[in-house]
Amino acid sequence: RIQSMKKYKVLIPDRSIDADVEKKVFGGRYEILTPNVKQLSEIEDRVWSSVDGILAWHDFEYKSHLLSKLSKCKGIVRIGTGYDNINLEAALKLGIIISNVPDYGTNDVADHTWGLILSMERGIVKYNRSLLQKGEWTWEKGFNLERIQNKCLGIIGFGRIGVAVARRAKAFDMEVLFYDPYVPIGIEKSLGVYRTHNLPDLAKNSDIITIHAPLTKETIGLINDSFFKNMKFGSSIFNTARGEIIELDALHIALKENKVKFAGLDVIEEEPINYNHPLFEAWVKDEAWIKDRLVITPHTAFYNEQSYNEMKQKAAEELKRIIEHESPLNKVI
Repeated sequence: RIQSMKKYKVLIPDRSIDADVEKKVFGGRYEILTPNVKQLSEIEDRVWSSVDGILAWHDFEYKSHLLSKLSKCKGIVRIGTGYDNINLEAALKLGIIISNVPDYGTNDVADHTWGLILSMERGIVKYNRSLLQKGEWTWEKGFNLERIQNKCLGIIGFGRIGVAVARRAKAFDMEVLFYDPYVPIGIEKSLGVYRTHNLPDLAKNSDIITIHAPLTKETIGLINDSFFKNMKFGSSIFNTARGEIIELDALHIALKENKVKFAGLDVIEEEPINYNHPLFEAWVKDEAWIKDRLVITPHTAFYNEQSYNEMKQKAAEELKRIIEHESPLNKVI
């Protein structure tokens, strides 16, 4: 009598309902569970104890008490880059491999970063509003635009996305200065950019600053009052990395005092937006001091149909490798 092959169970707690992309990767030997819950407590303990692997988005926190329920789980793969929502220490103790998908949206996030920069620095947001509200067919009244050529772009975090942003900046004939203590010495020479080992130095010398660092104990609140005080007067800042890297209260003050000219945020400290925060209250009311100086997108820098499907496919392929005892490509621990 031929025994049927063992079936593996994979849990995708939220967001994925049909899991079409994942099913193509895993094939018939896998059962894909997609409860699409609003909170992890809705999933019964018997489910947690039965799964061989988990595909995790960034909305839920995978804390030690939950990980302890995973008696069969071989790995958790973040469908995306950041893994700050998973207790790595607890996972390590339990022998659960944690992996991610670091390369799915490199060019997409870099493109979005430049979309934010150009929308402000080229006055696109202002011109659009002027035509919509006043019908003013003019290119000079009160816009005070400056060309970005020969200005300095300061990049915080010089991994895949930071480098992609730098390459685009070079095409705009900008000078590029970066800060990243974890990048090997010499990459600056190969890319024709400048490096600083001092974050205040980057703040003082950059006309436009963009953030591409992961969220860690070191980077939480990295952009604070002290950082803004070191920035050039009238410089700009953009964040497509993690919201908690910029302290909103500090950004609010820097914008209101005109220390910062423009800000572009794809990520914020608390998502979705807390409209009771004074910065966003002023933004929604379109108060004169903030008009056309802040642009926000809803954590969408990575997104288009191709990158979204690529991310899900690569996450599924990585988890399949882990479950089937192959070497993962992007092991975090």
